[in-house]
Amino acid sequence: MKQGRIAMAAKALTLPVTLALVLAGAVCVSPAGAADSAVTASPAQQTKKAAAQTTGKTADKTAKAATQKPAQAGKAAPKTTQVAKVAPAKKSVGDTIEEVHNKLDTLARAKLRHMNESLRPCQTRKDVVQNGHEFVARYLAVDPDSLSTDVHDAQGPGAKYVGLIVYHEQEFESRAATKEAALAGDFTMVKARRVTEIIRYDKGKWID
Repeated sequence: MKQGRIAMAAKALTLPVTLALVLAGAVCVSPAGAADSAVTASPAQQTKKAAAQTTGKTADKTAKAATQKPAQAGKAAPKTTQVAKVAPAKKSVGDTIEEVHNKLDTLARAKLRHMNESLRPCQTRKDVVQNGHEFVARYLAVDPDSLSTDVHDAQGPGAKYVGLIVYHEQEFESRAATKEAALAGDFTMVKARRVTEIIRYDKGKWID
């Protein structure tokens, strides 16, 4: 009986202390004092623990994102093929009839100069032959003053215009008793023939 009273007295003494500790937010220990004790955290400690767990989760997500970014950076961005826009070619405007005629005149004058240089015999390389008791010196030439040109619309396919080049080809002679006198004598035109050449205008130029 004495032991029972002593135990009840001890419990009565420890109850106020336990209540005081609970109100102060301290750890609550079971009054039996057994080896297996239950530990309960205060509200302030639970808040700190929740904050620590949230910080840990955020750190884990940041670490995962950091490891995924280099992997994505290693992937080559998909190539996009750009098709260059080609501007339509401008249509060439046809030459006027005056421009076409001027081109023909330029071509004809150059043609006559070339002919006077290439004709044989020419004025710089005369030919001399003996005819009976006299010598005859002769040469050929094209008269540049006799040149005329004309332009007509082409009737058939393959050309837009047809051009005419007209000139006179002349023959000159000098007669004397000696070869030297014939070459140095006065030359007279003894023959002339009218020559007409026809050329066509195609793709912006005259085709001889």
